[in-house]
Amino acid sequence: MTIGVAASGPSAGAAVRDAVLGAELLGRGAIGGFAVFAVLDEQGRVAHRTTQRGGITALALPDAWLEARYAAAISSGPDRPEPLEQFLPGISGVGLVTGHRLPNLPGDDGIALNQAVLARIAQGDSPQQAVDAILGANPEADVGLIALDGDGRLGWGDSARVKGRTDGGGGHRQGGGARIALLHNSIHSQDCLAESLVDLAWTQLTGELTATRFAYARGSIPIRASDRDRVHITGDGTIIAIDSANPLLPAANRPRATAIYLGSEIWQDGRRLGHAVTELIAEVAQGRVCKPNAASSVAVVMKTLSH
Repeated sequence: MTIGVAASGPSAGAAVRDAVLGAELLGRGAIGGFAVFAVLDEQGRVAHRTTQRGGITALALPDAWLEARYAAAISSGPDRPEPLEQFLPGISGVGLVTGHRLPNLPGDDGIALNQAVLARIAQGDSPQQAVDAILGANPEADVGLIALDGDGRLGWGDSARVKGRTDGGGGHRQGGGARIALLHNSIHSQDCLAESLVDLAWTQLTGELTATRFAYARGSIPIRASDRDRVHITGDGTIIAIDSANPLLPAANRPRATAIYLGSEIWQDGRRLGHAVTELIAEVAQGRVCKPNAASSVAVVMKTLSH
């Protein structure tokens, strides 16, 4: 598995979704295939959604799940062994355990490592105590683990073996009752991927405007001929118009086209806000971007000019 994320706080479900979506858009590698998303609902009950292909956008998550205060996800390439819930187990009233590499493999005692962490939390360990104990007992396991309990506490870490890899990353942030942690490997990006993903999640958790944000394609968008590439957004990040210097784009009728070009300026309320660091690949017809239906047509990631 190449990415695991867990969060607690307001709209933790949306925060986890945005972190994984950001990895799919910013990264290259084993991502955008299978995905497991889990929440603890208001009664502390565990609920899962899974997909073998299509990544996080294939899950069609309910609004109530996006608003959940406790959520986690795990994702990688397509077609993994069923049941997919084995990669992100949970116990109602106790917590959830995600991770990266192979968190479902048995430890030296024959118990799956993620299940062993859950068992320790159920017995009274904090998430960090549980993760540290299991990783300490299995230093050569090919695993990184992130645990979330029913009080919103997080614990995370990599085994000694995984710490020796050169393709991994991780990030965390907390404050004001919000917490986020993620671990990843084998996903390659131009910039520090983990920092950008934490930024995207943090905006959902706290409402703070971070340096890395989404601009969302929430419906059909007009494409206008212009002398420069610009994307116009509203205060909530919704894309309302695309100005393109590509003379062919406004008149194009294609099932797949680059509607927002890499580096396009992002504008809001008449001022330049930043630039696009991913592209919007979507169907275009009759001078408009059609309704989005895949990760690459749902949003673009932008970097702000200053923060």
